[in-house]
Amino acid sequence: MAYHDNLIKDKKRVEAFYKAISEKSHGITYDLGTGSGILAKQAIKTSNKVYAIEISPKTIQKAKETLKNISNVIIEKQDAKTYNFPEAPDTIICEMLDTALIDEEQVPVINNTHKYKKETTIYIPEETITIIQLIKTNIVDITYFEDNKPEYIPLSKEKILDVTVFKEHINPKINKVIKLTTDEDNIVNAIKLTTYTKLTKEIILKPTPMLNPPLFIPLNKKIRTTKGKEILINISYSMGGGLNTIQTDIK
Repeated sequence: MAYHDNLIKDKKRVEAFYKAISEKSHGITYDLGTGSGILAKQAIKTSNKVYAIEISPKTIQKAKETLKNISNVIIEKQDAKTYNFPEAPDTIICEMLDTALIDEEQVPVINNTHKYKKETTIYIPEETITIIQLIKTNIVDITYFEDNKPEYIPLSKEKILDVTVFKEHINPKINKVIKLTTDEDNIVNAIKLTTYTKLTKEIILKPTPMLNPPLFIPLNKKIRTTKGKEILINISYSMGGGLNTIQTDIK
């Protein structure tokens, strides 16, 4: 359970979610992918009932420990991607996030909820914003930026790649061409993706140690550039499909 222990210890992540939940969670609430159950425990403080959904047999035991002796919390061992909601949701909490929503199942889980949501259903988080940037670094494979490693040089300003709004149906297939302008003479050999999480209109969470670390993606070729040069990046991937779905082309 070391992974879930580390999630709990990520103070910025936990406090931001707690604040959003305390402000917005109400009525019939679902915590999809409840994990250790700490978000469901927070949600019941302002909700009439909480359904805590988890598929992992080991993890659900942790949730049962966290939520034992708490009234009106129902723990179910179910696959959140295909879960049938017994009651219409007032609030949906789902923290199955990953950078650009690629390597976790947030998007297929959220798309399943749309069969059951109401016009007034509140999602926590509300949306994610992913930005792209040209960089120079020393990597061979797709790599998460953690503990200030690997070292890199930013070579362009950041630009929005994708905005995913969870109350709307999400097309998991991303295939975009983004124009970026280099800031200096150098060699571009990778891109950096950074995802910001909009929990509510007022609470926007930057990457934290256990939430959406920036993702470095090597390009299929490197290009020597001069300051002010425009470069086209074609990037495609499947949200929820895994890192092996990422493809890039530099033009």
